[in-house]
Amino acid sequence: MKTRAAKESICAAHTGEKSSLNGDVETASNDGALLLGEGNEIKLPAWLEKCKPFFNCFCIFTNGEKIFNTASAEGQLPCLHGIRFLSMTWVIVCHGYMSVATAVRNPLDSIDYVDNWSFQIIMNGFFSVDSFFVLSGFLVGYLYFQQAAKTDGKIPWLYFYIHRYIRLTPVYMIVLAFFATVSPFLGSGPLWPDYTFIQACKDSWWWNLLYINNFQNQADECMGWAWYLANDMQFYIISPLFLIALYRWPKIGYSFLGLFLCITFTANFAITYEYDLVAGMGNIVEYAQDLQTYLPKLMDFFDKIYIKPYTRMGAYLVGLVLAYIVFKRKQNNHEKLSSITLWIGWILASGIALACQFGLYHQKLSTIETSFYNALSRIGFSLGLAWVIFVCVIGQGDVVNSILSWKALIPLSRLTYCAYLVHPIVQSTYFGSIKSLLEFNHINVIMLYLGTLFISYVAALVTSLLFESPVIRLERLLRNKLSKNN
Repeated sequence: MKTRAAKESICAAHTGEKSSLNGDVETASNDGALLLGEGNEIKLPAWLEKCKPFFNCFCIFTNGEKIFNTASAEGQLPCLHGIRFLSMTWVIVCHGYMSVATAVRNPLDSIDYVDNWSFQIIMNGFFSVDSFFVLSGFLVGYLYFQQAAKTDGKIPWLYFYIHRYIRLTPVYMIVLAFFATVSPFLGSGPLWPDYTFIQACKDSWWWNLLYINNFQNQADECMGWAWYLANDMQFYIISPLFLIALYRWPKIGYSFLGLFLCITFTANFAITYEYDLVAGMGNIVEYAQDLQTYLPKLMDFFDKIYIKPYTRMGAYLVGLVLAYIVFKRKQNNHEKLSSITLWIGWILASGIALACQFGLYHQKLSTIETSFYNALSRIGFSLGLAWVIFVCVIGQGDVVNSILSWKALIPLSRLTYCAYLVHPIVQSTYFGSIKSLLEFNHINVIMLYLGTLFISYVAALVTSLLFESPVIRLERLLRNKLSKNN
């Protein structure tokens, strides 16, 4: 209690904000005098007194307390925290294996490690990003339907967009600036990259600012992993088309969703077939003897399918549909699902998701088979994840819900956005700085993964405390001020 009071007193001393505890610090009067301890008095000028709320937004103790607060308010969906964090760890471990592949002295032996069905979790780790799209679509839809029910569908759409842009962009641009200016000087070594992307960042940073960088050529990208942010923002921009239709005219809304799901299916199928692309990296072992043919196709897969919105929006649409189903179910107070329904749902969801995840193992697909896989796999995996979210949200997730709702995961979940932004910088800095090549084996990679995971989240915490959290609180402060004035 005393420690917390001391922390709050530091923020209060700089902002004049009244401590929420009955400790040694309290506001003496409206003239800005603040009593510290036994009467040491600090006089704040009148203009500074008015700036108290502004300065408090930058208090690392208050911001840290908000990040580490594990209390769940009524109506929150704690299972989403677990899914978000586990998805982030999945992304980091996949990127870790990709990074270590550039710094091994036994690349031929690595084929034996990769040729294992369980390693499909890594080789087909692209689905981790689809889980983020499902979560994003679900949260946007769920919050919209809740607010629309309270306001009869009247939503401040201008604020809907401004809020999203302010929420994501400042910390994104700060990390981009750090990446383009500071990261080249963080280390050195025989494997240290030449950082040719610096010129790309100088020339095309505005693509990232406008969230259209997923339409760039790979050679021109700055922060190549930021393609996800561009897709997510683009999906967010068009989401009202589906949200309004679902809320006002459900049949039209479902028709819209069906149409766009057909579009993403057709786009994946047609592009894969036209360019004879591969199905990601899930069956790379089958092409180990012909990498000169495989690798260009893999690069085309990333450029033409993996980062494009018209091929990736299926998962986001699944999230929107799930949000509407959950909203209507709660609104109509449906009875709990029967045990038979739950068993059937789990079997179908698990079967579909596992088939998408492990179905490529030791399979050398024809062009038509690859086209169908690329067209269906992400939607299939998203449907499997949607079932997990659904049963947890309606209170029938049992052990799965208990694990995903573990309170220790809540702070880690809140740091996911910053962790996504900074973890490639952490990994590239480490692997670029090593002085000798590594022995490729799972123990070495896992140890390196745990280290980079820890450092990435420490860096994410610092980034959130200094940049993300202040922006969130400033935006909320400004919104409240404008609401009072209106």
